[in-house]
Amino acid sequence: MSRSAAEIHREALSLLPPGMMWSRSPDTLLAAVLEPLAGLLADLEASAEAMMDEVDPRSAVACLEDFERVLGPDPCGRDLATLSLPQRQQLAHQRWTARGGQSPQYFIDLAAARGVAITIEEVHPSQAGVLCMDDELVEPPEQFIWRVLIPLGTWDDFRVDESAMDDRLYDFQPSDVECDIMRAAPAHTSVVFTYLPVDEEE
Repeated sequence: MSRSAAEIHREALSLLPPGMMWSRSPDTLLAAVLEPLAGLLADLEASAEAMMDEVDPRSAVACLEDFERVLGPDPCGRDLATLSLPQRQQLAHQRWTARGGQSPQYFIDLAAARGVAITIEEVHPSQAGVLCMDDELVEPPEQFIWRVLIPLGTWDDFRVDESAMDDRLYDFQPSDVECDIMRAAPAHTSVVFTYLPVDEEE
């Protein structure tokens, strides 16, 4: 924990040798000489403490560009200049910690690292003796198709009193986590994305 300039100044005075020549009074010339040095040490300690946040992309600000430089260009072609600071931090952290995986939980965690809560639906080929009356028939190779359910997010409807002439009747922005999932999906699988209104996510 960093110290304030006043704390460093008091400690420096307390460490002076004993004797009349080395007065510990804050009103002496020696105390005045030590005061700016205490300020410099306080700034140094504060900077060192702040660097603790820079070792994690999720909290890095000063070193975020260094993380992005080491990671290289975004594989999905996202323009980092158009992203907010929290979005850049999430993206850098997701890329920095990615280890790969094929389980549904891996893709759920991958999206969660980008701040998107998804669920995944898988199907299995129908089998006699296991299939129930209301179950959907699934034939090969349908088992290689899996569906990702994503919150819809922002949806804009055309409104007569508010929208302009060139506005679309409806518009929404797909989540850029689609690219991350498609790139990591096993080659033999097909991913289908379904956007759900917030009240239908469950």
